[in-house]
Amino acid sequence: MTASLDVLVVGAGPTGLALAAQLRSYGTEFRIVDRSLDRVRESRALGIQPRTLEALAGFGVTDRLVARAIPRCG
Repeated sequence: MTASLDVLVVGAGPTGLALAAQLRSYGTEFRIVDRSLDRVRESRALGIQPRTLEALAGFGVTDRLVARAIPRCG
């Protein structure tokens, strides 16, 4: 039996997962595929740009991200 699928998301990095979150909010059926067999265990992000926070605002996660941030000065 083949399940109905509207979108195939290739890559489970930040962009693919953000797309998947948005697709879920629209009720869209999707599948994520990635070449890695396991998730990355450490953060590879050095920082989050203001525009990224604006893009994530629709998911309601910006306050939690900022609260967990380590402030950096010049």
